[in-house]
Amino acid sequence: MNGNDDTKRFIIYQLKWFGIYMGIAFVIAILLPFPISFITALGVLILLNLYRRRSMMKRYGIDTKGIKNLFGWLPRSSMSSNAIYGQLKYYCMNCGTEHKEVACPTCGSKMKRVG
Repeated sequence: MNGNDDTKRFIIYQLKWFGIYMGIAFVIAILLPFPISFITALGVLILLNLYRRRSMMKRYGIDTKGIKNLFGWLPRSSMSSNAIYGQLKYYCMNCGTEHKEVACPTCGSKMKRVG
C-alpha cells in the first residue's frame, strides 16, 4: 500500500470501526428475530456513530453541547445563512464590478470571484 503514515493510520481506523459496526450488527441479527433485529441494529449503529462524532469533536476542541452542534447535518435557519452570506462580496473577473447576481450586470460575464 503506497502512502504516508497518516493514510495508513486512517485506513486502519476506518477498518476497525467497520469491523465493530459489522460485529454489533451480526450479534444483534443472531439474537433477535428479523424485523426487531433490523430496527435495533439501525438504532444502535446510529447511536454509536453519534458517540464517535461527539468524541472526535471533543478531541479537536469543538463544543459538543446542544443539538445543533451534535447534528451538524441539520440545515441552518435562513436568518443565520443570510447573515453569513451577506458578508461576502462578489467581483466580476472580467470588469471588476461588485455584484451579487449570477451574471455581471455590466458586462454579462458569469465568472466571479469572492473578495
